[in-house]
Amino acid sequence: MKIDNQTIIDAYKNGQSLNAIARAFGTYATTVRRILEKNNIELRHDAVTKGAIIVQDGEKLIEWAKSQGRPVTKSELAKVLGKKRLTPSYFIKYPELGKYVVRREQKDIEKYTEKLYQWLNDNHIQYKPNDRTKLKVSVDALLLGEYSGLAIQIQEKPTCISTKKFEERIKLKMRRAKEADVVIVFLNKEHFEDLDSIKGLLDSLKR
Repeated sequence: MKIDNQTIIDAYKNGQSLNAIARAFGTYATTVRRILEKNNIELRHDAVTKGAIIVQDGEKLIEWAKSQGRPVTKSELAKVLGKKRLTPSYFIKYPELGKYVVRREQKDIEKYTEKLYQWLNDNHIQYKPNDRTKLKVSVDALLLGEYSGLAIQIQEKPTCISTKKFEERIKLKMRRAKEADVVIVFLNKEHFEDLDSIKGLLDSLKR
């Protein structure tokens, strides 16, 4: 069935849920949401019988992860939703979620990632943490908005991988960045002594 954007907008304004509209058009709720957001339609939360608010799964996971006060695993997030595993789509739809998920090298570079994300927030620079949607390999932060087309990667080797493996990862990221027309700004531990020093570099690379 061909998806008519205006019909979807009208259905939503008339009170139908994202899921109901998706079923009617044989598509997905995420597709319906994108159409509504693209047309600047303010999304609502549907109330259940007792007046509670149904929270989108991704938002629920983010709030739960924040409340733990520590990095969480993907398995733990899946259990929150009663699932065996969490599909990658959650991290595409809710990129902030990646900020709270433990990685193998988390213990080694956690102090750097936390400082980087705090600095980006303090400078009101939009970003996606641990993003892998653009390059198909992860970068610590894909910048958005006025810095679109830039990414930041912490260039400190975790102890859990070999130097050879680490260098291969860096080369792969550089190759993928070139293919995707993305500029990666690599940071080492010296940069974290004064992150403000990279602001001028980011500004000079803006497109």
